[in-house]
Amino acid sequence: MSKKGATDGFREVSASGSHFQIGETLGKQCRDQAIRMEKQFKEAISAVPGWSVDKMISYSRKSLPLSKRFYPEYIEELEGYARGSGVKFEVLYAMSCDAPIGRGKGCTDLVANGEWTKDDCVYAAHNEDVSPGSINEITIARIKPKDEPGYLGMNYGGIWPTAGMNAAGISLTGNALVPNDTRQGIPKIIPCRKVLRETGIYQALMASMPEGRGHSFNNIVTDANGEIFSMEGSATTFDALYGEEGWLVHTNHYLSPRMWKFEENMHTRFSSIVRYNRAKKLFKKELGNVDIASFHRIFSDHVGYPESICRHPDAALAKDEQTRSIFSVVFNLTEKVAWVCYGNPCEGAYKKYEF
Repeated sequence: MSKKGATDGFREVSASGSHFQIGETLGKQCRDQAIRMEKQFKEAISAVPGWSVDKMISYSRKSLPLSKRFYPEYIEELEGYARGSGVKFEVLYAMSCDAPIGRGKGCTDLVANGEWTKDDCVYAAHNEDVSPGSINEITIARIKPKDEPGYLGMNYGGIWPTAGMNAAGISLTGNALVPNDTRQGIPKIIPCRKVLRETGIYQALMASMPEGRGHSFNNIVTDANGEIFSMEGSATTFDALYGEEGWLVHTNHYLSPRMWKFEENMHTRFSSIVRYNRAKKLFKKELGNVDIASFHRIFSDHVGYPESICRHPDAALAKDEQTRSIFSVVFNLTEKVAWVCYGNPCEGAYKKYEF
């Protein structure tokens, strides 16, 4: 499973207890990341015409009551994180919100159930495509609340999950979308965290698409039974795409016809179109023999370079517009293990992680 190049360099963190205790523990372990992310957030928001940090805090504060009603425990985690990291809660919550920045860069996802895998296991896999510098803020987090299933997550700053799997065999992966109906509401990261507390597919799907959200990822929810749902959301509606053939591919544009009208600007989705069709073509060739090596081959593909499945910075773009695949993760929901590759899959190796 190894290749020449990068080795796994992500920080590993763990926390347990009450949600406040979890947040405080993570804040202490990830204080340097939190401070860097705060600085980056303030610089980014100040560069947006008509916006300031104070205005963003005021804007985000209006959605806090909705977030508390939807998932109060996660707000407790952020409050604990504020104490542990030294970053003010109001800033952390504003950093969690969606406008006018934070729309995401990309990502490619593959899912297959036991019908198509070599070992009869269920796999959910994800390439994380964001700003190159974001690689410094990723942690491999093992979280065990006293009143929820524990989860293993790829978390920004220890506390913001972008992909994860819990002890009940539920995974959350997915991709950034750019809908045209973004509004004030529950930040799109909070449903991601709530999915990872659920014990069944029904509850997980409900958690992935709350009413009153301000934005949405395409949340891919999978369970150990091989149930696969791609929840294509906008702020005001969604469509649930079911992996009825036992496998699924998704990138960063809407696939459901009922969601096409919510695409903000399809002219910005060419990388997504290339990656989706290329990944689908390659994955079809692997069906029936899917294993970790299959994901490594597909996630390392360079057709369409640099905006390929394995994405690399484009020298023709400004630094803040560049994108890179900063990690790749494959969750085995049957055996409850994760395989993580640090940096570009074409250069790295997958390393096994257990709960």
